[in-house]
Amino acid sequence: MPMGFHLVHTSSAQARARGRRRRAALAAGVVGMVSLSGCMSASSALESPFTEDKSEPTGIAMPKFSSPDLPSTPVPTTESKAKDKGPCDLDDVTLAACLPLTTALASTGPGEALVATDDGALTVVAPGKTPREVARLGAPAKQLLPSPSVEEDRQVFVLRNDDTIARVTLVEGSTADVRELPDLSEPGILGIYFDRTSDTLSPRKLLVGDPGIEFQQFCHGPDGMPPLATAILDGTPQLVQLTGPVINPLGGVDLNDSIGGCAVMGDRVVIAIPDAQKVISMPVGPKSSGPDAAWEVKGSPEVLVDGDFGHISYVAAVAANQGIEVWGATTNKTAGAQPSESDERVVRLPSDGAAGGSPD
Repeated sequence: MPMGFHLVHTSSAQARARGRRRRAALAAGVVGMVSLSGCMSASSALESPFTEDKSEPTGIAMPKFSSPDLPSTPVPTTESKAKDKGPCDLDDVTLAACLPLTTALASTGPGEALVATDDGALTVVAPGKTPREVARLGAPAKQLLPSPSVEEDRQVFVLRNDDTIARVTLVEGSTADVRELPDLSEPGILGIYFDRTSDTLSPRKLLVGDPGIEFQQFCHGPDGMPPLATAILDGTPQLVQLTGPVINPLGGVDLNDSIGGCAVMGDRVVIAIPDAQKVISMPVGPKSSGPDAAWEVKGSPEVLVDGDFGHISYVAAVAANQGIEVWGATTNKTAGAQPSESDERVVRLPSDGAAGGSPD
């Protein structure tokens, strides 16, 4: 059966039934937990078919950046490259290779990202530089949350898969400073996030007791934009909005029942679809003005990558001289097939859409 995109619609009856079963709890900083009821709501924006945009991708218009610290390497394309290099060698596209299985990826400033791997390591990657391991966490990270001022304070909050939280401060040319945050750590944390619609700059945590919610990753935009996330709700991959205790689906991409991480780029959200070996972007926006406005998908998705690097599960939006680039981290070692000798990798995704062949 051919694979295509469509908005996943939740009927009102289904939403009410699921809403009765949702129980969510949120905490800000070290404030005590408050029990809140969560629900899912259907939207008329989800009722129409969602078909794949087959036009040639035109890229995302983003502001230009000018800094001597930014990489001068060009934005890569999907043109086939010479295959005379070793599997772990780096180039303009491949920023890190031969890594253990990746578990998270986050931008930490212009031309730089932090990747977590399942051996508990954190590694800084950047074009033209050798990847630099900066910390060992003792347990794999399942989420990296850069502070809203990460370019200045160099701080990233880390949620480990044992539900402990630490604050990592990057130090140029040295190992990172890792500080445990036991007051934030507790069993059952699905994710940590910042509420950019408020003045609170402390990370918040999301606990959901409903086994029908499988959280993937929060993706943050500018101030005034609500927290968005990728999740699987009762088996359906969804892009969702968190408004207080309420989880509202914006729409899902039903493609191999798979969804990975996400990143915000202006008025678009970039989403990894690992099982389909795709990365797409979707236009989003609020239905009305105000901090509590519901957001919705505004148009058809654009395919950024289609099979060029295998299974990409994590994405990050990184400032560069040509604008904003999308970087991705692969998880080919869990895909069932024999992974490439170079896996896992952190790659700069092509700027010319899903054309050309794999760089392997």
